[in-house]
Amino acid sequence: MTARLLVAGLSLLAGMAFGAGTALGGHEALSVLLPGNPLEGSRLFAEKGCVGCHGVHGSGGTAGPDLGRGILNRPLLEIAAVMWNHAPGMEHLFQEKRVARPSFEPPQMASLLAFLYYLGSLDPPGDADRGALLFEQKGCQTCHKLGGRGGSVGPDLTGYSRYASPLFLTAGLWSRGRAMASAMEQRKVTRPNFQGNDIPDLLAYIRSAGAGTERVYAPPGSPKRGEALFTQKRCAECHSVRGHGGKVGPDLAIAVKGSLTGIAGAMWNHGPRMWAKMAERGIGVPSLSTGEMSDLISYLYFLQFIDPPGDARRGAAVYKEKRCGSCHGAGGTKLVAPAFARVVEKLSTPLAIITAMWNHAGQMTETTVEENVAWPILKGGEMADLIAYLLGREGGPGATPAAPAPASSRARKDTAPPK
Repeated sequence: MTARLLVAGLSLLAGMAFGAGTALGGHEALSVLLPGNPLEGSRLFAEKGCVGCHGVHGSGGTAGPDLGRGILNRPLLEIAAVMWNHAPGMEHLFQEKRVARPSFEPPQMASLLAFLYYLGSLDPPGDADRGALLFEQKGCQTCHKLGGRGGSVGPDLTGYSRYASPLFLTAGLWSRGRAMASAMEQRKVTRPNFQGNDIPDLLAYIRSAGAGTERVYAPPGSPKRGEALFTQKRCAECHSVRGHGGKVGPDLAIAVKGSLTGIAGAMWNHGPRMWAKMAERGIGVPSLSTGEMSDLISYLYFLQFIDPPGDARRGAAVYKEKRCGSCHGAGGTKLVAPAFARVVEKLSTPLAIITAMWNHAGQMTETTVEENVAWPILKGGEMADLIAYLLGREGGPGATPAAPAPASSRARKDTAPPK
């Protein structure tokens, strides 16, 4: 797969990204994490040679897992843990292929991670035959014409076949939602709900029934602009994000899950309830252009991948259990790698630490072999806890921290190598 093809695929969707933040999980840190450039990440994915080993939906290398298969649908630092856990295996591949391990600067790593998240937002290709059945079952043909057949109450959907991104349909459903609800009520048409792959299937049918090959793409979304829109459009008066905001609707950092079209379907399904609550509070239903919808959904999509805050006390236990001090310095040990206390002075953010771990993984692989030290595997939230400890909370490396918090105080997900 070429960089050109990767960029074209990304242009179908809204953007999301990561920057450097002093902590993960807090409301302020969330805002800091938003800026980034997934399109730059797609270029780096090709230029740095990642595509030589990793495919994306079947296009690219096969030595590593296909990264378009949902493997990386997990929080940021869990992805970092997966990359770390696979570092020795990747180093062996680099040596077999006689290629140098690519190095990154923190902004480049941020863009690459943003691109990897983009891959997880892609839905499987829609099924046009199932979409045709849904179009009839959901009563769409009562009001809409498609391919010369159907009603004329709503717009002719034949023209939607040129829109490559589901965001155009999402914006249309939102802006015309109340009018559509009124029309369906008058005609005694049951308002449909969208679940699972319903929207991609409907879009596949709409495209198959349309004429021509022209394609119109949605502009890449900006989660930073989406964050601003979340306030400007008064969403924050009803919905909170990590406890910050209104309490009328659910906390969207917890409630919003799934792909971009999944989020779009949820917005449609909850439309009548949202309109009623807005009417009670004297809030007008906000208009959203396609670009604004792209930005807003980018922001909402990003929220599900923010790690819970790391716990430095648990991180101290991880540091000891994984024997990090055996190489990086601890009282009475032989120093075979730079002492963490000195290194971390230059690495003030989680992203900088992740980047340094990647860049030095080749050297660390050789050292662990020479010193007969097992490669430490990080599971669940251990990466977040370890980084919290390394960044100096609770005294940092070498300090005497308080007793580790119970592991049960936070849900953890194993980051074992994908099968």
